[in-house]
Amino acid sequence: MRKLLIGIALSFAFSGTALASDYIVVSSSDPAIKRGQAFDAGARVALGAGKTLTLMRASGEVVTVRGAASGATIPGSKLAAADAARFETLRALVEPPPQGRTFGARRGGICPALETLTTLDDIVRVAETSGCKTVARQALDAYLAKTGSAPQPN
Repeated sequence: MRKLLIGIALSFAFSGTALASDYIVVSSSDPAIKRGQAFDAGARVALGAGKTLTLMRASGEVVTVRGAASGATIPGSKLAAADAARFETLRALVEPPPQGRTFGARRGGICPALETLTTLDDIVRVAETSGCKTVARQALDAYLAKTGSAPQPN
């Protein structure tokens, strides 16, 4: 019985990290919706008329949703489970970087040149393996600018 209870407790503890959302906010003209916030496909969002929300999937697909008096619905279908880790890596890059000094944030190796990171796969690989999150963030912003969805400050 004790093992069963421990197993149940562990499954609840890890269930929040195992389930990723489908879209990451990369920019928003609504100050209530922050960059890095995650939404599921089909979710209803309180996005006022005239406001826009630019979202990205783990695949790199970028969509812009326009608000209305009744809000907006996030398009698309559910994220494949295999993309969950990639989604969380991208979400960490999109969210504002930590403030202050972060000791030990860079592990090993020399970071690649920003201009060599032209694909989403390259950006994710560098962020996950080399510890060069600052360069990966800059590369992701450049990638989004090329798609016409450059981040806007909230």
